[in-house]
Amino acid sequence: MYRISRDAKGTILVCLACTHTERVQDFNGDIGNQRTLAAQAMLRHVHAEHSRETHVRATAMVMERQNAPR
Repeated sequence: MYRISRDAKGTILVCLACTHTERVQDFNGDIGNQRTLAAQAMLRHVHAEHSRETHVRATAMVMERQNAPR
């Protein structure tokens, strides 16, 4: 999904699958909580750009579990 980190300018959400970032401070606090708005934007990115990768990875994990010796 994403990692939350801090730098001198504030809080950053960093996608774990690519270099995409969202800065909490870039969001308008007048329309909602900045942290929540940044998290929603990051989740939209993850879904739009990486949902197929996630689905394929999850399917592979299920198949490995089903074929594992018991």
